Amino acid sequence: MVAQPPVRLSKLKPLLSKHAVFLSSFAHENPNAYYFTGVEDDWFAVLVTQKETVAYGMGPERDRKNKGGKGRSQKKGTYEFADQTIAPREMRKHFWEYLQKHKIKTLGVDESDGVLLQRLQQKKIKPVGLHQKFLEIRTLKDPYEKACIAKAQQLTKACFNAVQPHMVGKSENHVAGLLELEARKRNVRFDAFPPIIAAGAHGATPHHRPGASKIRPSDATVVVDIGVKYQSYCADFTHTEYNGSDKYTKDAIHAVQEAYKAARKLAKVGTKGKVLNDAALAVIKEYGYEKYSHASIGLRLGHHVGLEVHDGAGGLEEQVLKKGMCFTIEPGIYVPGKFGVRFEDIVIL
Repeated sequence: MVAQPPVRLSKLKPLLSKHAVFLSSFAHENPNAYYFTGVEDDWFAVLVTQKETVAYGMGPERDRKNKGGKGRSQKKGTYEFADQTIAPREMRKHFWEYLQKHKIKTLGVDESDGVLLQRLQQKKIKPVGLHQKFLEIRTLKDPYEKACIAKAQQLTKACFNAVQPHMVGKSENHVAGLLELEARKRNVRFDAFPPIIAAGAHGATPHHRPGASKIRPSDATVVVDIGVKYQSYCADFTHTEYNGSDKYTKDAIHAVQEAYKAARKLAKVGTKGKVLNDAALAVIKEYGYEKYSHASIGLRLGHHVGLEVHDGAGGLEEQVLKKGMCFTIEPGIYVPGKFGVRFEDIVIL
């Protein structure tokens, strides 16, 4: 079990010299609110200024002693990191009066809340979009995050290993269900993203949704792309199964496996992401599948992963790799009407 998530409100300090910051999780989970506070309540918000932190929510009134990292407290009904905890029924009145009393004229927000943006403008308060800044902060992971991502990936692979021997003869949907059952046995879910189970020609569609097509004994590839969440952090793992004898298909499988190894070998701090992609594509070209590579259909070699399966700021290939980055490497070959091949794993620097 990974320890409870840390509070990271101190990382907002460079932003507070210009404006207060408001984060909320109301209608849906907000990864940014969770990242900075460690709270994943159904109804929660936090207002951070240079002088104090105000939390809006029920506080840890339920039994939450390290259960999934869901909040923490010094006393019942308050959040440990907050100077004030305001109950939901009082939030609307308190929030607007607070902004007025403290003469807050600009407020840093996550642009996803359109209603809030509109209300701020009506109140003559300038909203400042900070979503990109939040993503930049989240790009480099701390030890807690690395441990959660590694655990999520471990659990994902365990689920796949349990189901892999039993896929033949079952539909894509059936396999997806078996995988979900294995996840639930381990007290997690495949909710990092919708599972991809792609048999035969479906594999040439990178984000195929499982359907009624059955997995045949030996003459078709099966691409399985799955990821659970552990403590809100995502896994992302892809394996391509093939037990047939067609040389063209077997060569594609081998090409992608070697492409992955070539890129993974170069995945070190200080290396440009583009170098990894170039190495993978060079292998795929050498095997004669260049026109079917991941790049040929507009896919990247990989992406950052964390609280969201596509996490952090910026494309991996445009960045220099840094300590703390967690990202996927997933070269692929996609032959329309025939098959797809992809192998993927997470690199933690």
